[in-house]
Amino acid sequence: MFIGKKVKLSHYHDGDGKKFAEWQWDDAFNNPLSDDMIHPHTAEDWENIFRRSSKSKENVEFTVRKTENNELVGFVALFDLNIRNHTGELAIGFPKKEDRLKGYGSETLSLILDYGFNNLNMHKIKLTVYPFNTPAVKAYKKNGFTKEGTFKNEVFYDGKWVDIDHYAIFQNDWYTSQNEYQ
Repeated sequence: MFIGKKVKLSHYHDGDGKKFAEWQWDDAFNNPLSDDMIHPHTAEDWENIFRRSSKSKENVEFTVRKTENNELVGFVALFDLNIRNHTGELAIGFPKKEDRLKGYGSETLSLILDYGFNNLNMHKIKLTVYPFNTPAVKAYKKNGFTKEGTFKNEVFYDGKWVDIDHYAIFQNDWYTSQNEYQ
C-alpha cells in the first residue's frame, strides 16, 4: 500500500462496489471519465472489475482512501500495461463532488507514478483527457505530464463532437523531477 499525507492507495474492500454503483449515476463524474460507451454496473460488477484486475498482468486497480479515516474517495488504475515496451495508461476518478479539488488527485497521481516507475519499471505512462477538464489537466501538469497531441473531434460528448488531448510522462523525466524536490 502506498501512503501519502491525505490519501493512500489500497485494495478493494467489501462494500466498495455498492458505493461505486451509486456514484456512477453522477454525470459530472461519469461522463468525463470515459470516451467510450458508458455501462451501468451493479455492485457485483464493480467487485468483479477489481477482482479480475488483482489477477491481471495488463491492469492494476487501486482504491483511493483518506489516510485519516480510510474512507473511500476514488480509484486509480494503470491499464493496457505493455511489458515489452514498458508502457501503460492511467485512469483516475473521484466520484463525489465534495472529494474533488482537495489535492487528492494530485497526491494520488504522485503515488501511482511512484508505483508505475519504481515497481513496474514503466518507461512511459499515458492518459487521455478532455481539454475542458481543467482541474484534471492542472493536476497532470503539476505531476510532470506533458501534452503529446490532440485528436480533433474525437469523442461525441454531451451532444457535440469534442477534442481529446493525449498526455504522457516518461520515467527519466519523473526521476529528474523527484530529485529536484530532494
